[in-house]
Amino acid sequence: MNDESKSDPAPPVPEAGAPASDSREVSASATPAQEAVAAAGPGPPPAAGPVREVEPPRPVPEPPRSARPDPAPKGPSGARPQLAESQEPLYREVAGFRLRLDPADLARLRELPGSRGRTDRELGEEFFARQADRLVESLGGDLEPPAEVRVVVDPYSRQAFLAVEKTIRSILSF
Repeated sequence: MNDESKSDPAPPVPEAGAPASDSREVSASATPAQEAVAAAGPGPPPAAGPVREVEPPRPVPEPPRSARPDPAPKGPSGARPQLAESQEPLYREVAGFRLRLDPADLARLRELPGSRGRTDRELGEEFFARQADRLVESLGGDLEPPAEVRVVVDPYSRQAFLAVEKTIRSILSF
């Protein structure tokens, strides 16, 4: 067999100065789609519609914390109770002792069950109403009245620490 019969003949190369042949000529191995394009004749290819490049959406940068609006308005808002109170401690006089709940300890009372929707002062008043006698009793003969006793509340262990100056005098579970 002859090697020339197996290979496809090379496409003719136009001579210099000769007009270029139509680039839509169909070779023997053309697909039906290529034959249809070649049969359409010279001219622009059929348009599939306008081609637009679409940019991916850009992420919106987050404003700095100082520029963000506060999630809750700071002014009074109708019938809702004002849960944030002033920074004054709550005092209760019992048997010559002056019990004191500082604002941080009043705020810790919010962690106790049943405190939802009540102010810190209301929670402190209720705490003293229920626990004041027990708190003074736990001091026993350790401390003589009159004395100011700070009550430090731990809502997770449900304990009250009674401190005079920087010394804890008693620990009471409630």
